[in-house]
Amino acid sequence: MHAAFEVGVLTEILRDVADKKFELVGLSGTSAGALCALMTWYGLAPKKSGPRSAQEAIDALERAWDAFTADTPTETVLNQLAYSAFRLQEMETPVLGLNTTGFGVNPASFVSRTITRLLPSLDVRKQYFDLMEFLEKACPEFDSITWGDVKTRLLIGATEIVQGCETVFDSAANVKAPPPSPNRWRKRLPLRLKSVAASGTLPEFSQTVRINNGYYWDGGYSQNPPVRDFFSRTLKADTPDELWIVRINPQQWPEPPASRADIVDRENEMIGNLSLNKELDFIFTVNKLIHRYGDGVAKNYKPVTVRTIKMTEKTADELRYSSKFDRSPAFTNRLRDEGTAVGRDWLDRWPKNVGSWPDDAAYR
Repeated sequence: MHAAFEVGVLTEILRDVADKKFELVGLSGTSAGALCALMTWYGLAPKKSGPRSAQEAIDALERAWDAFTADTPTETVLNQLAYSAFRLQEMETPVLGLNTTGFGVNPASFVSRTITRLLPSLDVRKQYFDLMEFLEKACPEFDSITWGDVKTRLLIGATEIVQGCETVFDSAANVKAPPPSPNRWRKRLPLRLKSVAASGTLPEFSQTVRINNGYYWDGGYSQNPPVRDFFSRTLKADTPDELWIVRINPQQWPEPPASRADIVDRENEMIGNLSLNKELDFIFTVNKLIHRYGDGVAKNYKPVTVRTIKMTEKTADELRYSSKFDRSPAFTNRLRDEGTAVGRDWLDRWPKNVGSWPDDAAYR
């Protein structure tokens, strides 16, 4: 739920898009970030019923996020129980370093399926625990999108687990089928709502998502998020001038993690951060080649400025792995408000008074 920060930032970006301060040519996301990117893109995407606007994207994003948080009394209780269970796992006996182990249930098991069937009778909305149900309700006109008129590109990252492939679900592939990839371990496929469900599938909590002949887990294992496709095999005229990373996993920590809970938290962050940095290194390398060799490289590529929008250092240091599962409105609204404030301040200073990657990813 840390992606609530991203919701606040995106609403401010969309306000400036509405004011024509810049053009939003693409969005990318993985896991909860994929949900934010999808809803923003969906609000902008033209449908058979007519064109769409930045304000409609804001409305779609905010409605979806409101629906994603705990709403009914039973959902509030379930959220508190689940969050408390994660917090309990993070508690550690002083000196001995002992902590409780997680209680898990195979999401494909009879017990898990029985509990899931009972939840609606307990006043729990199906969209609260079924991501596909949520996505279908949030994007009721997905099948009526006029793909040839879509101006903003969307990339969603997921991980195919049988073949071990990093996979990008690309809205551009819905218009024109991509050529066969020279790398058999990297796929680019058309975008579907199921792609976003795949991108957010943590195997401890959700069943593997099958799309055609592939079986998918969270994209954070491979790309967090995918950005290389905005620049690789893309016409120079279609390449973005800038790439903005809305960062919810801090690049740095104030000190080495000591407790087991901190180790798990940092491990989770590093998985995502290092995969992202490898994607950004590709852009950084091309920029250096253009600077060094000039026209020979610049004929097909242009330098791209990468920038970071990040939460305050205090908030980044306070968040923990357990808080990623806190779906209470109070918690998510606090992060949304911070995202709005940080995003507005950053945009008002852009482009002259903001930094660039890699230095602007740092807190200290």
